[in-house]
Amino acid sequence: MRALVLGLLISVVAAGSASTAELTVTIDNVRDAKGDVRISVFASAKEWPDHPTPEHGQVLPAKTGNVVFKFDLPPGTYAIDGFHDELATGKFKSSLIGLPEEGYLFSNNVRPGLSAPSFQSASFALPPEGKAISISIQYP
Repeated sequence: MRALVLGLLISVVAAGSASTAELTVTIDNVRDAKGDVRISVFASAKEWPDHPTPEHGQVLPAKTGNVVFKFDLPPGTYAIDGFHDELATGKFKSSLIGLPEEGYLFSNNVRPGLSAPSFQSASFALPPEGKAISISIQYP
């Protein structure tokens, strides 16, 4: 009986860990070590780009060069946005007419037009074996 319970526990733990994939996101081109770099991972067009889930967001201290984030997510389709919060206010700074005043980023290094790019243009597949991607910050 004890062996059966132990076997079931091992199966449950193995099944739980197999349901996520590691996503490593390297943010390139960080110009200085002021403030934080903030990114959000979106699992659907419905969330994109203004309704991230709290568990899919991370904040790390900025450093000149690269900042690396890691997520454990179910395999699927995702898109990322973020910014270099140099003043550490927690909010993206833009001008009165909506032009960015801080460095920003989108997965696939998509450059926005007059608004955020579409989920489809920024989306990528996260396979079961995981994935590493690089995104460059664009400064105004």
